[in-house]
Amino acid sequence: MSEKRKMAVCAAAREIGISEGDMLNVYVTYQTGLYEVTFATEWMTYDMFIDENTMEVLGIDYRPIPINSLLAQLPEAVQDVS
Repeated sequence: MSEKRKMAVCAAAREIGISEGDMLNVYVTYQTGLYEVTFATEWMTYDMFIDENTMEVLGIDYRPIPINSLLAQLPEAVQDVS
């Protein structure tokens, strides 16, 4: 990963107050002056747009991970919540 891409990932982590080690499934794309960093944490997914020159987060979209995805990670014995 290039140095600028690493800086974009670091800026995304810093924006929400987590360490880079807490970021899962990190994808970085670039389009003329703007990095898009998409990643997940244990409970949320994020999509951030970061300026190439200033490394300022210009936009952020976030949403909780769907409950079905979280339940699928649990052992079968505790999945039935009824």
